[in-house]
Amino acid sequence: LLGDHPAEYGGPHGGYHSHYHDEGYGPPPPHYEGRRMGPPVGGHRRGPSRYGPQYGHPPPPPPPPEYGPHADSPVLMVYGLDQSKMNCDRVFNVFCLYGNVEKVKFMKSKPGAAMVEMADGYAVDRAITHLNNNFMFGQKLNVCVSKQPAIMPGQSYGLEDGSCSYKDFSESRNNRFSTPEQAAKNRIQHPSNVLHFFNAPLEVTEENFFEICDELGVKRPSSVKVFSGKSERSSSGLL
Repeated sequence: LLGDHPAEYGGPHGGYHSHYHDEGYGPPPPHYEGRRMGPPVGGHRRGPSRYGPQYGHPPPPPPPPEYGPHADSPVLMVYGLDQSKMNCDRVFNVFCLYGNVEKVKFMKSKPGAAMVEMADGYAVDRAITHLNNNFMFGQKLNVCVSKQPAIMPGQSYGLEDGSCSYKDFSESRNNRFSTPEQAAKNRIQHPSNVLHFFNAPLEVTEENFFEICDELGVKRPSSVKVFSGKSERSSSGLL
Protein backbone atom coordinates (compact mmCIF):
# COMPACT_ATOMS: atom_id res chain seq x y z
CA LEU A 1 0.00 0.00 0.00
CA LEU A 2 2.70 2.51 0.92
CA GLY A 3 4.81 1.82 -2.17
CA ASP A 4 8.58 2.08 -2.32
CA HIS A 5 9.96 4.02 0.62
CA PRO A 6 13.07 6.22 0.64
CA ALA A 7 16.14 5.38 2.68
CA GLU A 8 15.00 7.69 5.45
CA TYR A 9 11.54 8.59 6.65
CA GLY A 10 10.54 11.97 7.87
CA GLY A 11 12.88 14.89 8.12
CA PRO A 12 14.26 17.48 10.47
CA HIS A 13 11.01 19.38 10.58
CA GLY A 14 8.36 16.84 11.53
CA GLY A 15 5.17 17.80 13.29
CA TYR A 16 2.69 20.57 12.59
CA HIS A 17 3.41 21.96 9.16
CA SER A 18 2.98 25.34 7.55
CA HIS A 19 -0.10 24.10 5.67
CA TYR A 20 -2.04 25.66 8.51
CA HIS A 21 -1.79 28.78 6.37
CA ASP A 22 -2.87 27.17 3.09
CA GLU A 23 -6.24 27.91 1.54
CA GLY A 24 -7.63 29.81 4.50
CA TYR A 25 -7.18 27.15 7.14
CA GLY A 26 -5.69 29.74 9.48
CA PRO A 27 -2.56 29.78 11.62
CA PRO A 28 -1.66 27.00 14.03
CA PRO A 29 -2.73 27.31 17.65
CA PRO A 30 -0.08 29.04 19.79
CA HIS A 31 0.69 25.90 21.78
CA TYR A 32 1.87 24.11 18.62
CA GLU A 33 4.25 26.82 17.45
CA GLY A 34 7.83 25.65 17.28
CA ARG A 35 7.14 21.99 18.07
CA ARG A 36 8.97 19.52 15.89
CA MET A 37 6.82 16.44 16.23
CA GLY A 38 3.61 17.70 17.82
CA PRO A 39 2.40 16.74 21.28
CA PRO A 40 2.60 13.11 22.39
CA VAL A 41 -0.40 11.07 23.38
CA GLY A 42 -2.18 12.45 26.42
CA GLY A 43 -3.20 15.80 27.80
CA HIS A 44 -6.44 17.69 28.12
CA ARG A 45 -8.41 18.01 24.93
CA ARG A 46 -10.80 20.82 24.25
CA GLY A 47 -12.11 19.73 20.87
CA PRO A 48 -15.09 17.43 20.27
CA SER A 49 -14.69 13.78 21.20
CA ARG A 50 -16.19 10.67 19.65
CA TYR A 51 -15.95 8.74 22.90
CA GLY A 52 -18.76 8.04 25.32
CA PRO A 53 -21.83 5.79 25.62
CA GLN A 54 -23.65 7.60 22.82
CA TYR A 55 -20.87 6.67 20.39
CA GLY A 56 -20.26 3.14 21.61
CA HIS A 57 -16.60 3.83 22.36
CA PRO A 58 -14.95 3.78 25.80
CA PRO A 59 -13.14 6.92 26.95
CA PRO A 60 -9.40 7.10 26.26
CA PRO A 61 -6.99 6.43 29.12
CA PRO A 62 -6.18 9.36 31.43
CA PRO A 63 -3.32 11.49 30.11
CA PRO A 64 0.04 11.85 31.80
CA PRO A 65 0.12 15.24 33.55
CA GLU A 66 3.24 16.48 31.78
CA TYR A 67 1.69 16.46 28.32
CA GLY A 68 0.22 19.57 26.75
CA PRO A 69 -3.20 20.22 25.20
CA HIS A 70 -4.50 18.50 22.09
CA ALA A 71 -5.64 20.06 18.86
CA ASP A 72 -9.00 21.80 18.85
CA SER A 73 -10.30 19.81 15.87
CA PRO A 74 -10.53 16.06 15.24
CA VAL A 75 -10.12 16.70 11.50
CA LEU A 76 -6.79 16.35 9.71
CA MET A 77 -5.71 17.92 6.44
CA VAL A 78 -3.55 15.59 4.35
CA TYR A 79 -1.56 16.94 1.39
CA GLY A 80 0.70 15.15 -1.08
CA LEU A 81 -1.45 12.10 -1.87
CA ASP A 82 -0.86 10.36 -5.19
CA GLN A 83 -4.16 10.85 -7.02
CA SER A 84 -3.62 7.85 -9.26
CA LYS A 85 -3.12 5.42 -6.39
CA MET A 86 -5.01 6.73 -3.36
CA ASN A 87 -8.70 6.46 -2.49
CA CYS A 88 -10.77 6.63 0.70
CA ASP A 89 -10.13 3.00 1.63
CA ARG A 90 -6.37 3.34 1.26
CA VAL A 91 -6.32 6.54 3.30
CA PHE A 92 -8.29 4.68 5.96
CA ASN A 93 -5.80 1.80 5.90
CA VAL A 94 -2.99 4.21 6.77
CA PHE A 95 -4.70 6.38 9.38
CA CYS A 96 -6.56 3.58 11.21
CA LEU A 97 -3.18 2.51 12.62
CA TYR A 98 -3.23 5.60 14.84
CA GLY A 99 -6.86 5.83 15.93
CA ASN A 100 -10.44 5.24 14.83
CA VAL A 101 -11.26 6.91 11.52
CA GLU A 102 -14.72 8.46 11.21
CA LYS A 103 -14.75 9.91 7.68
CA VAL A 104 -12.48 10.52 4.70
CA LYS A 105 -13.14 13.14 2.05
CA PHE A 106 -10.99 14.04 -0.95
CA MET A 107 -11.04 17.68 -2.00
CA LYS A 108 -11.82 18.38 -5.64
CA SER A 109 -10.49 21.94 -5.41
CA LYS A 110 -7.14 20.75 -4.04
CA PRO A 111 -5.74 17.81 -6.06
CA GLY A 112 -3.85 15.36 -3.88
CA ALA A 113 -5.49 16.63 -0.69
CA ALA A 114 -7.97 14.93 1.63
CA MET A 115 -9.65 15.54 4.97
CA VAL A 116 -9.60 12.77 7.56
CA GLU A 117 -11.89 12.97 10.59
CA MET A 118 -10.55 10.98 13.53
CA ALA A 119 -12.50 9.90 16.60
CA ASP A 120 -10.56 12.00 19.10
CA GLY A 121 -7.58 14.25 19.69
CA TYR A 122 -5.32 11.39 20.76
CA ALA A 123 -5.65 9.90 17.27
CA VAL A 124 -4.98 13.30 15.68
CA ASP A 125 -1.75 13.67 17.66
CA ARG A 126 -0.57 10.17 16.85
CA ALA A 127 -1.28 10.54 13.13
CA ILE A 128 0.57 13.85 12.84
CA THR A 129 3.51 12.66 14.89
CA HIS A 130 4.00 9.48 12.86
CA LEU A 131 2.90 10.44 9.33
CA ASN A 132 3.80 14.08 8.73
CA ASN A 133 6.79 14.49 6.38
CA ASN A 134 6.88 10.78 5.58
CA PHE A 135 6.69 9.49 2.02
CA MET A 136 3.94 7.54 0.29
CA PHE A 137 4.35 6.38 -3.31
CA GLY A 138 7.33 8.70 -3.62
CA GLN A 139 5.44 11.81 -2.51
CA LYS A 140 6.02 13.68 0.73
CA LEU A 141 2.98 13.89 2.99
CA ASN A 142 2.01 16.98 4.93
CA VAL A 143 -0.43 16.21 7.74
CA CYS A 144 -1.81 18.98 9.95
CA VAL A 145 -4.86 19.92 11.99
CA SER A 146 -7.78 21.38 10.05
CA LYS A 147 -9.67 24.45 11.13
CA GLN A 148 -12.91 22.61 10.36
CA PRO A 149 -14.59 20.94 13.39
CA ALA A 150 -16.07 18.09 11.32
CA ILE A 151 -16.30 16.75 7.77
CA MET A 152 -19.51 17.59 5.96
CA PRO A 153 -20.28 15.06 3.21
CA GLY A 154 -21.30 17.61 0.58
CA GLN A 155 -21.29 16.68 -3.11
CA SER A 156 -18.96 13.77 -3.87
CA TYR A 157 -17.26 12.96 -7.15
CA GLY A 158 -15.42 10.05 -8.71
CA LEU A 159 -11.72 9.50 -8.06
CA GLU A 160 -9.35 8.23 -10.75
CA ASP A 161 -10.04 4.60 -9.83
CA GLY A 162 -13.79 5.18 -10.06
CA SER A 163 -14.43 5.09 -6.30
CA CYS A 164 -16.29 7.81 -4.40
CA SER A 165 -14.42 10.82 -3.02
CA TYR A 166 -16.21 10.53 0.35
CA LYS A 167 -16.72 7.59 2.69
CA ASP A 168 -18.03 7.17 6.23
CA PHE A 169 -16.04 4.68 8.32
CA SER A 170 -17.71 5.35 11.69
CA GLU A 171 -19.30 1.88 11.73
CA SER A 172 -16.37 0.06 10.15
CA ARG A 173 -15.32 -3.14 11.90
CA ASN A 174 -11.79 -2.45 10.68
CA ASN A 175 -11.32 0.39 13.14
CA ARG A 176 -8.73 -0.79 15.64
CA PHE A 177 -9.40 1.30 18.76
CA SER A 178 -13.07 0.60 19.47
CA THR A 179 -12.48 -1.20 22.78
CA PRO A 180 -9.71 -1.04 25.38
CA GLU A 181 -8.78 -4.62 24.49
CA GLN A 182 -8.39 -3.75 20.81
CA ALA A 183 -6.43 -0.60 21.55
CA ALA A 184 -4.03 -2.47 23.83
CA LYS A 185 -3.02 -4.77 20.97
CA ASN A 186 -1.92 -1.92 18.72
CA ARG A 187 1.73 -0.99 18.40
CA ILE A 188 2.03 2.67 17.51
CA GLN A 189 5.09 3.32 15.37
CA HIS A 190 6.37 5.18 12.34
CA PRO A 191 5.95 3.63 8.87
CA SER A 192 8.64 1.09 8.06
CA ASN A 193 9.59 -1.39 5.35
CA VAL A 194 8.34 -4.37 7.40
CA LEU A 195 4.77 -5.64 7.24
CA HIS A 196 3.16 -7.95 9.80
CA PHE A 197 0.67 -10.50 8.44
CA PHE A 198 -1.63 -12.74 10.45
CA ASN A 199 -4.57 -15.11 10.05
CA ALA A 200 -2.95 -16.72 7.02
CA PRO A 201 -3.34 -20.45 6.25
CA LEU A 202 -0.95 -22.70 8.15
CA GLU A 203 0.54 -23.97 4.91
CA VAL A 204 1.32 -20.49 3.52
CA THR A 205 4.77 -20.20 1.95
CA GLU A 206 7.12 -17.55 0.66
CA GLU A 207 6.10 -18.45 -2.88
CA ASN A 208 2.47 -17.64 -2.08
CA PHE A 209 3.42 -14.08 -1.19
CA PHE A 210 5.54 -13.78 -4.33
CA GLU A 211 2.54 -14.82 -6.44
CA ILE A 212 0.30 -12.25 -4.72
CA CYS A 213 2.83 -9.47 -5.35
CA ASP A 214 3.21 -10.48 -8.99
CA GLU A 215 -0.56 -10.40 -9.49
CA LEU A 216 -0.80 -6.92 -7.93
CA GLY A 217 2.19 -5.56 -9.80
CA VAL A 218 4.27 -4.70 -6.73
CA LYS A 219 7.81 -5.66 -5.84
CA ARG A 220 8.35 -8.97 -4.12
CA PRO A 221 9.44 -8.78 -0.48
CA SER A 222 13.17 -9.18 0.04
CA SER A 223 12.51 -11.50 2.98
CA VAL A 224 9.57 -13.54 4.29
CA LYS A 225 9.47 -14.87 7.85
CA VAL A 226 6.63 -17.23 8.82
CA PHE A 227 6.22 -17.83 12.54
CA SER A 228 5.59 -21.45 13.44
CA GLY A 229 3.51 -22.77 16.32
CA LYS A 230 2.28 -26.30 16.97
CA SER A 231 -1.12 -25.32 18.36
CA GLU A 232 -1.82 -22.47 15.97
CA ARG A 233 -4.93 -22.52 13.77
CA SER A 234 -3.41 -19.97 11.41
CA SER A 235 -0.01 -18.53 10.67
CA SER A 236 1.52 -15.09 11.02
CA GLY A 237 4.84 -13.55 10.16
CA LEU A 238 6.76 -10.66 8.68
CA LEU A 239 7.36 -9.41 5.14
